[in-house]
Amino acid sequence: MELSAVRIDITIGSLQVQRAPIWWIESQRHYPLGRCGLTLPDPHGELYNAINPDDVVTITFGYRGEVLAEWHGTVATRVPGKTIDQLEVRVIDLAKPLDTVKIKQAWENESPEAIVTWAIRQTGLKVGKIGETGMLLPRFSAANIPVWQLIQQVQQSTRSAFALDMSKWALWLGKDGVNWGDFDEPGDVVTIATPDNLIIHDPTDWTIGRALIETVLTPDLTHSRLVHLKDDRRQIDDTYRLQRVRHEGTPDKIRTFVWYGRENG
Repeated sequence: MELSAVRIDITIGSLQVQRAPIWWIESQRHYPLGRCGLTLPDPHGELYNAINPDDVVTITFGYRGEVLAEWHGTVATRVPGKTIDQLEVRVIDLAKPLDTVKIKQAWENESPEAIVTWAIRQTGLKVGKIGETGMLLPRFSAANIPVWQLIQQVQQSTRSAFALDMSKWALWLGKDGVNWGDFDEPGDVVTIATPDNLIIHDPTDWTIGRALIETVLTPDLTHSRLVHLKDDRRQIDDTYRLQRVRHEGTPDKIRTFVWYGRENG
């Protein structure tokens, strides 16, 4: 797919950004916050002075004439770029309240899923799909900690108390709200296949139990989605849950990189 066929529109606060030579959007299972990075031309320092932390960011991207994907977040930091005429902007997605809202509370004889549901509601985010453990925690307390950390401690307590395998349970903000459990993000199963859209399949990084796929820009993909991989060279024809997804644009190419394999929850 030619670069000219790709459209990317970026709004930061009240600014409509005309050009971003380098950009990336990344999501990873077991990491509750999605991230984005933008490298912007700023030879006179005008953007640096105009962009502020917590400015709302909207990125619309995809192929012209097709359904575009939208990514939303807020500015976390902006710093001078690698050259004197560039600005680096780092953005956190809309799951930010999972980190900024802190909980100080105690529970007795409550289920892990009830505690998690209550904590998510305190963030103002919509509650999505919550897994059921069928257990009751005799006692549990949170000492003024972020919601994501509270939920991590709920998992640890549940695993310790009931020997329940929670290695594949994850917390993430999906299209239908904040999810917690061992399941997938809803969406069509995307096929990545030889010789259609499979560019590189590198299954060698098993130090972390992961394999890398490089494909053409697939805008709506996020972690926890399912992909059907058909690699004729390696005789692979199987479906995998994505552990990490990175959309990336440079002056030379635009790609989607995905990782599948072992869960590290």
